[in-house]
Order: sequence, then C-alpha cells, then structure tokens
Amino acid sequence: MRTQSILTCLLVVLVGLGGGHRVMAAGVPGGSSPTAADFRREAARCRDLLHRTVFDFYFPHCLDRANGGYFEEWKDGRFVVRGEKFLTLQARQLWFFSTLAAQNIERQKSTEAAWPGFVALERAFHDVHHGGYYSRVNDAGRVVDARKHVYLNSFALYGMVAYYEATKDRQALQRSKELFDVLDRHAHDNVNGGYHEFFQADWKPVTQAGETSYVGAIGTKTYNTHLHLMESFTALYRVWPDSRLRERLAELLHINTTTVQHASTRCNIDGWWPDWRIVEQPRNMRASYGHDVECLWLGIDAVHALGWPESMYRGWAKSLGDYSLEHGFDTEHGGFFYTGPLGEKADDTRKEWWVQSEALVGMLDLYRMTGEPRYYHAFVQTLDFIQHHQIAPDGGWWATLKADGSVPPNTSRSSMWQGAYHNGRALLLSAKLLDNLKPRTN
Repeated sequence: MRTQSILTCLLVVLVGLGGGHRVMAAGVPGGSSPTAADFRREAARCRDLLHRTVFDFYFPHCLDRANGGYFEEWKDGRFVVRGEKFLTLQARQLWFFSTLAAQNIERQKSTEAAWPGFVALERAFHDVHHGGYYSRVNDAGRVVDARKHVYLNSFALYGMVAYYEATKDRQALQRSKELFDVLDRHAHDNVNGGYHEFFQADWKPVTQAGETSYVGAIGTKTYNTHLHLMESFTALYRVWPDSRLRERLAELLHINTTTVQHASTRCNIDGWWPDWRIVEQPRNMRASYGHDVECLWLGIDAVHALGWPESMYRGWAKSLGDYSLEHGFDTEHGGFFYTGPLGEKADDTRKEWWVQSEALVGMLDLYRMTGEPRYYHAFVQTLDFIQHHQIAPDGGWWATLKADGSVPPNTSRSSMWQGAYHNGRALLLSAKLLDNLKPRTN
C-alpha cells in the first residue's frame, strides 16, 4: 500500500509540472488529443484528491456527535461550534456522505457520517405542521429562522434522495416525495412557470423588501434556485419516475436552457421578475462562469434522466461553456474567474473553490460530448490550479483565492456555505467520466 501511495504521489507531481498542456495564443486551452494513459492518470489524481483533501478533511472531524448534524465552521486548525446550523450546508454534507456510501467508497464510514445528517433534517429542520424545512436551527435543534427558501429546500431534497440511494431507507424516499409535493403546491407558479422562492413558515410569500434573504432579491426568481431545483428533481426522478415530477423537470430544463439566457449573449442571468422579465440592474447584468459551467452538465444530466436525445442539447451546452471559456478562463494561471460584464473579459478575478469544482465536470463533459481537446486541457489546467493553490497545505480547500493563487487574509476552508458538496462531487464525477472516456483521433 505504501509503494502504491508513493507512485500515486509521483504521478500527481508529474502532472502538476505541466504534462504537455499548453495555452494557445487565441486565449483558450489547446494541445494534442489525450490518450488512455492520460485518462487513467487524471482519474487516479481525482480519486487521490477526493480522499485526501475532502473526505479526510471532513470525516470524522465535522460530525457533531453531541447535537447531531455537522459542524460548519473551521477555525484555528479544527472544526468549531458555531451555535447554529444552516439547512443548505447540513443537506449538502448529507448528500456527500450518502453518495460516497452508495458508491461503496469508505462505505462504513460514509454511512456512519450520513446518518446524523438525515436525523438532523428529520428532527430539527422538518416542519411537521406546514411541510418543508426551516432555514436555520441552533445546536440544540430549536428553530432560529423558520422561513422556507426553495433553494435551501432543494438541497434538503437532494440530500434525502442520496440518503435513500445509499440506505434504501423508505422514510427518506417518503420525505422526498412529500417535499416535492409541498414545493409544487406552495411555490410553483402556475401562471408563468418556474417557482416562487421565499416564504414564511406557513408558506405565505416573503414580500418585505427589507427582509434578509439567502438567494436573490425579495420578490424575484433566480437562475441559481432554478438550477438547483433541476438538480434535485433530476435525482428524485431517477428513483421515483412520477408523471407530475417529469413535467416539472422538463419545465426546469427549459427554464435553464432558454428562459434565463440573456437575449444577446451566450450566458445566463441570475435575477428575474416573476413573469420572467429580466431585472435591469447593473449588478444583475453579469455572467457567472461557475453557474454556467455547472448548468451545462446538470442540464445534460436532466436530459439523460428524461430519456431525451443528448444531441438536441449539445449545441446549447457547447455555447454556454464556450462563453465561460472565452471570457472567464485564466490563460496565465489556469482555472476560472468569478464573474464579468456581459460580452467582456472577467473583471472579478477571484478564484472560488466552487467555480473551479464545477468547471472540472463542465469541461470534461464537453470533451465527452464533442471530442474537442481544448475542453480536456481546460479541465487539466483547472485541476492543476486546484492542486497547486486551492487546496490548503494542511487540509481542505481555500474558499477564495486571488487570480494568481495567492491566499488573501481571512479566507475560510469551511462555512455555512462551504462543505464537501461542490469539490467532493466534482472529483467523484470527474473520475467516473475519465474512466469511461476513450481516446479520439482528430
């Protein structure tokens, strides 16, 4: 085992030294077509990073054995009590450990880690009177914020479906069906399509503009929320092919591939009024490269779940990915910037952990669909940046870096928004994609 580990580390170092991946003058990654050996090497690197930098960082250290659920904050070299727990983070951690267990990756430990997450959702977050899940509770399980946001509840659905797939616990599947029904009855917009997003505990809409929000402005619909609804509905549809769920999933696919796209560019916009008129504010008229590279592969995943031809959406996915690659890829250091004005180069050049994570899957899936080497090399250069810079030397991933990979002050490694979901999923799925790729000739 020690010899194998040393060889793996040597392969990782060799890949990090360059591996023949170059940046072309046109500003997009270029290089020769990858070989079967390239795929094997990168798959091994992804699995190594998954275990060392994600699983080992969170397990067992993030488990709150006293109160249930997961610690959310990392400080002074350890996970610490924050006093509160946030539905999104708890559900994302549940999804991560459940998914590993379902795929027999550290199954015993992963199942052990998933159980307290499901129990926390069931005992602390679940609203047994009105349905759905509260936004925040304290460590003792008492409700801190009883409001219901569709984005947050979508992750509760995503986590519970994963837990069902790992354990075949019928209660988890039943809760997933109930949550879909609650969201559809209270949040679905039967006039304009899509979902209203923010509600009080009793599902009356939150309307006061001054109220604090989690995602998007009060009274708007967001690309971000509808993207993650598509994600969770896809997962649920695979284990429960209900006809109404299928109709809603198809609607969400249409919204994410058509409705939220800016009329004159090839990127999606986040903020929309309930009737799908764009929110005409400067801060909204920007591209989010991370969401777009995430959307392209989640959209194709929804297409597969629906049983529709991938070829119908290949051009859409390529167009969305090409925009991010053209405007948001860092040709000097590798990786993707955060955001930029429409049709222009990025002006917010931060490197966020979740953007780099989603770029791995997005670029690799584009290579799978098209066979164009530039997507594969964008994947490799992003993975190189992650390995050399985004991963902290003593474990975990830095949340935010400067463009050159340097670490700004007060950068976190875990928070109420940052867990094992984006990076853990990206490394897991990238390894699986690489396992199934075959060399192509130009």
